[in-house]
Amino acid sequence: MTLRHFTFFLLGLIFAMNTIAQADKGESGVQGPHALVGNTTDNLMKVVKANQATYEKNPEKYFKEVKGLLEPVVDFDFIAKSVMGPYWAKATPEQQQSFIETFKNGLVETYAKGMAKFNDLDVEVLPPDEAVPEFGKVTVLQKVAAADGVKKVAYTMGRRKTDNTWLLLNVVLDGVNLGKTFRSQFAQAVKEHNGDLDKAIAGWST
Repeated sequence: MTLRHFTFFLLGLIFAMNTIAQADKGESGVQGPHALVGNTTDNLMKVVKANQATYEKNPEKYFKEVKGLLEPVVDFDFIAKSVMGPYWAKATPEQQQSFIETFKNGLVETYAKGMAKFNDLDVEVLPPDEAVPEFGKVTVLQKVAAADGVKKVAYTMGRRKTDNTWLLLNVVLDGVNLGKTFRSQFAQAVKEHNGDLDKAIAGWST
């Protein structure tokens, strides 16, 4: 996963969710997935603009602010567990938590660095073909016109039963399933380190 690819799909996510016209709340009174991320957009862009002049001098402050905005929207725990695949069950609780934090910090920093170099994108969101369900998963389809051509993106959002919040679970970019790509990369890392999970986790990068 390159910086450009990861930046592209998260930029797309933020703008896709912001441009879909949806009510803030459904019949249950709980904020829907589109409105949830849409409301994050303004704050995110404020953070990016506020840190453009000082990013090089104080990147940690910038990363921390971006992380604080993404954590309520992205299910990092779920994605990290999926990325570890069968190795999750073999890992100790300490190793599991270590990978969650390593994975989260890596993605946040990659995204934040990309946002600091943000360029305008022409985004076309395809309207949902049915109402957003109260529970389950929702797929948002989108086209993004970039310098290297038009990209097709599909975002999977799921509602967590413990607190009813909607979170990002996965992204498919031009047919490439990023969750599966990360999982293959982790499996390869374990193989390269002869099954040593601690080394695979410590060496993980996006």
